[in-house]
Amino acid sequence: MTLDSATFGRFNDALGAVLSGAESAVTPTDRDMIATAVRLAAETSTTLAVRSAAPGSSVKAPSNGVLISLDKFNAIEVRAASLLARAGAGASVATVQQRVASEGLAVVGLGSGPLPATVGALVAAGAVPRRSLAGVEAVLTTGELITFGGVLKDVVGYDVPALLLGSMGRLGIITEVTFRLEPAKARTTTPSGAPGAATLDPVLVRAFDPLQLLRPPA
Repeated sequence: MTLDSATFGRFNDALGAVLSGAESAVTPTDRDMIATAVRLAAETSTTLAVRSAAPGSSVKAPSNGVLISLDKFNAIEVRAASLLARAGAGASVATVQQRVASEGLAVVGLGSGPLPATVGALVAAGAVPRRSLAGVEAVLTTGELITFGGVLKDVVGYDVPALLLGSMGRLGIITEVTFRLEPAKARTTTPSGAPGAATLDPVLVRAFDPLQLLRPPA
C-alpha cells in the first residue's frame, strides 16, 4: 500500500517536494530535514523505516509509510592527532577503514570479518563493541537532535550510545558516529564473538518511540 495522497502532499510541502512517489522515500540532505520528516510522521501517525545502505537494499518503505534514506550522510573526517574519526550514517564502512588505514590507524574493536556496508547499519546492528564509539548523533521520534560524546574521554552519565548500539533503529535515527582510533600496528584484540543486535525491553522502546513510528526492517 502506498502512502495516501493527503499525507504524501503534507510531506512534500514540508520537505520541498522531495518525496519519491515510487516508494514513498525521502533522501534528506541535512539533519533538519530528518527532524522535520520525523515530526510530521508523528503528527500524521505515519510509520517510518530508515535505510543507511546503498540504493537497491532490501529496506523499503513500510505499508502506508515513509522510507528515510541516509545515502547523502556519507561525509568522513579523520582526526589522526586526536585518534578520532567522524562518519555519517550513510558512509561506507570500507571507505572509513581505508581512510583510517592511510593514517596508519584502525578503528578500535572493528573486526576484519564481514561487516554491514554502512556506518549506520554497523552501529544499529551492534557490529562493533561499545568501546569503539566516542560519540553518536541521532534524531529521536520527537524530532529532537541528540549528540553524545565526540571527544576522546569517558563521561559519567546516561549512556545513550550504548542504547543505540544494536537497537536496529528502533530507538532513534542514527545520523553520525565518532569512532575511537588506535595505531594499526598495536591493535587491541577483537573478541571472536562479534556483538549483535540488543534485546530491547518493551518499556525502553515505548519510552523512545511511544507512537511506534520506527519499525525494524522486515
